[in-house]
Amino acid sequence: MITIVAPAKINLFLRICGKTDAGYHLLDSAIVFTRFGDHLTIEPAHDDQLAIIGEFASGLANADDNLVMTALNGFRAAGGVIGGLSITLEKNIPVGAGLGGGSADAAAFLRAVNALSSMPLGKDALYHLAASLGADVPVCLAGGCQRIAGIGETMTPIDLDFAGAILLVNPRIPLSTKEVFTRFTGPTSGFAGSISDLDAAGMVRLGNDLTATAIELAPAINNCLDRLAGSKGAIATAMSGSGASCFALFDHIDNAEIAATEFKNAGYWARASMFYQPD
Repeated sequence: MITIVAPAKINLFLRICGKTDAGYHLLDSAIVFTRFGDHLTIEPAHDDQLAIIGEFASGLANADDNLVMTALNGFRAAGGVIGGLSITLEKNIPVGAGLGGGSADAAAFLRAVNALSSMPLGKDALYHLAASLGADVPVCLAGGCQRIAGIGETMTPIDLDFAGAILLVNPRIPLSTKEVFTRFTGPTSGFAGSISDLDAAGMVRLGNDLTATAIELAPAINNCLDRLAGSKGAIATAMSGSGASCFALFDHIDNAEIAATEFKNAGYWARASMFYQPD
């Protein structure tokens, strides 16, 4: 039996650069991960089964349709060999929150099952499988700090050293990524250019083009951002992905924990954490 973490994903900035002929939005974004995330426990079993537990388990309607099971079936279809598995998914990341929860789960599972396999997939095959599962799955599979371009298929590692803390806040309102992108009509900021001289806070200040559209659908996002900006020790604040989750970089974990308690007392979901840097 093994237990692994599927880290929450954060878009430090997210800029829209146009659309493909097929109508998909082209992005420029910097992505990092936190030490906080969902937990996956995997052990051998006669037949495949998935149990979903945790605070946000009720937000996932059907275990059979979960992206983890889709990833398992895809792994075998691509030529990977693995016996029956009993999987427990502890859902700690809010659903529909802009934190990449489902994508993080699928990516963490693929890494684990490929390591356990008697006939694992090669790097390219694993990447193509990840891409077939969703636009965010490849970057979650890569992990670390990444700058993504295109529709998310192009990744460039970022050398980012941030010793402070990060606070994740959600107004307990799920948002559909598809709905936010469909409703988005601009303006677009376009490619951010070189970011090599920017620290984490500088990247956050490059902005998230989807924020105004998300606020139209969930006005509570604006309250989150205002409260975060006024929190002691907050360095920079933004919405992550398509929302509704927001975040702030903090100078110290203690200040992030104090702010998290204040948000929880006000009825928000909140979690203080640190950046996750793989070994």
